Amino acid sequence: MTPKNEIHGIIEDSGAEIAVSARHLESDQRIEIDAGRVFPMCSVLKIPVLVEAFRQIEEGRFALDDRWELTTAEKNLPSGILVFFEDGLAPTVRDLLTLMIIISDNTATDMVMHRLGEGRVTRTMHSLGLTDIHVPMTIREIFDDLLPSGDPTQDMLALATAPRNRDGRCFSLGADNDVGTPAALTDLLVRIWRGEIVSRAACDSMLEILLKQQLNDRLPRYLPPGTRCAHKTGTLPGIRNDSGIIYAGDNSHVAVTVFSRWNDESVNDDPVASKERPVAIDSAVGHIGRLLYDAFQDS
Repeated sequence: MTPKNEIHGIIEDSGAEIAVSARHLESDQRIEIDAGRVFPMCSVLKIPVLVEAFRQIEEGRFALDDRWELTTAEKNLPSGILVFFEDGLAPTVRDLLTLMIIISDNTATDMVMHRLGEGRVTRTMHSLGLTDIHVPMTIREIFDDLLPSGDPTQDMLALATAPRNRDGRCFSLGADNDVGTPAALTDLLVRIWRGEIVSRAACDSMLEILLKQQLNDRLPRYLPPGTRCAHKTGTLPGIRNDSGIIYAGDNSHVAVTVFSRWNDESVNDDPVASKERPVAIDSAVGHIGRLLYDAFQDS
């Protein structure tokens, strides 16, 4: 059975809508399943944001060692930790980019996005020919659309029972939302790996940050201990994504993006199933990651 057929089997067993784009970086062998299908990226959008940040750093607009002050106005609901810190903290740009990627800190993300400028991430993606990637919304705009309020000072425990706007912009598949295709995100990763974006040094810095990822329950889930994976997850109700590069050996690397949608409302009234179902989706993504690792290990 070929890797593509095995991935089809994993997708069928998952009961979710899953699209995959994988490319072996050394041989350029590709595996694509619905790779041109558009999905909300959720926090995978932080990879394009990372690229645009390094592009502007290279232009001299700001520097990695610059310090930006934390304010309540820029705080966001978790994920992340900055929302819990006192105003006046002044992390470096390097700190913010690291937090944005490795723990998906939403406050760090918007602190960066506000300074990059509206529309700049999308324009840069399109200038690279990645016209399926659109990043018009900040994280706060996503929460303001998804929830009755995105106010980060509200009682966060109450959010567990807050209604979700299922017809909102944050679930749109159009250019009004932060959307992309698996093929486009994998292409972006390939270019980062090859040093084709901004500069070789900038790409190496991006990879260094992505390799520090702490949220490792999807693509790296079943990889052998110690296997490196430079990646970024993304999550909204009914959406679980991951995009990254699996280091399958010293001379073998696989860029892969897995986007998924599933009917989370079907288990909302079952406290056990509502916890177990997302884990099953994450496991399916993990099985895809391990299958690709085994297929291309040191090949």
